Amino acid sequence: MNNNGTIISTRIRLARNIDGLPFPNKMSELHARRVIDGVSKSLDGVDKFSRFDMNRISPLDKAILIEKHLISPDLAESDYGAVLIDPDENVSIMVNEEDHIREQVILPGLSLDQAYDRINKIDDALSKNLKFAFSRRFGYLTSCATNLGTGLRASVMMFLPALTILKNLKSAVNAVSRLNMTVRGVYGEDSKADGFLHQISNQHTLGLKESEIIDSVRTAIYHISRAEEEARDILKRNEPEIKDNIMRAWGVATNAYTISADEAMRLLAMIKLGDYYGYINISDEQVFQKLITHIQPANMQFIGGRNMEPQERDILRARYISANLTTIAKRNNL
Repeated sequence: MNNNGTIISTRIRLARNIDGLPFPNKMSELHARRVIDGVSKSLDGVDKFSRFDMNRISPLDKAILIEKHLISPDLAESDYGAVLIDPDENVSIMVNEEDHIREQVILPGLSLDQAYDRINKIDDALSKNLKFAFSRRFGYLTSCATNLGTGLRASVMMFLPALTILKNLKSAVNAVSRLNMTVRGVYGEDSKADGFLHQISNQHTLGLKESEIIDSVRTAIYHISRAEEEARDILKRNEPEIKDNIMRAWGVATNAYTISADEAMRLLAMIKLGDYYGYINISDEQVFQKLITHIQPANMQFIGGRNMEPQERDILRARYISANLTTIAKRNNL
């Protein structure tokens, strides 16, 4: 199913709140600290989580965490927010964002069941020491009504260039509208779908079991993945044009002197599509995906080891892409 390269990663998220405490937007600093300390203590026996308090880390560190999808932009702006991250950076527990706790597991590929199993264990560990706000009628109580019930949001990051280019993505999602799916950008709601990357996730959690939500997302992903394959076949009908676009992307990515972040996302997206068509061979897909994260502005700043003006970052990004891309990919002579 994943051999067409449409599925990038899976994220399972649980929203939880502590019984008897106001939601984060109404909390005092004392309450916020109690929540952070309670979550930290509850996770002691689960893994060696690193804790980052939003009011103690730099804006650059926050931006890097956002680019890695380990925190949300809203958490970064929170005065009393924190995040706990496991050593592999697959698990992040955001504290005092929209809800007291946002548990999140991100795994590569289509890993809905594996991600849910992992987050369920974390949720069990937290619930042993923290009393979650729960109603027999509404399930887990959350600050946003769309998260009531299980509080579970399952999403899959998909690479959908053909559906996007042909402007058929909306119809593909509408075809599974009965499953209550929604499409978001790379960094969630209201963000852009850079590099043809889209998050497909469930819209509602109330009145549904966790297994039903996961099965609905899986069914939607299968349908959209098939629709993307069909769209790629349509694109291939004008092979000279699509091949030229891909080869031009390869030429610029490996030879340009300066590349902006937006342009880099477009170039790498076309190169990835070229791998599907066989024009380019990417030998290590996971390293290629990490390259997409590393070229983001904050990560570039970190790699450069100093504060840089945008133009300086663009020059470094061009060198970085060329050096790393040519070690994991090559142009096929077709």
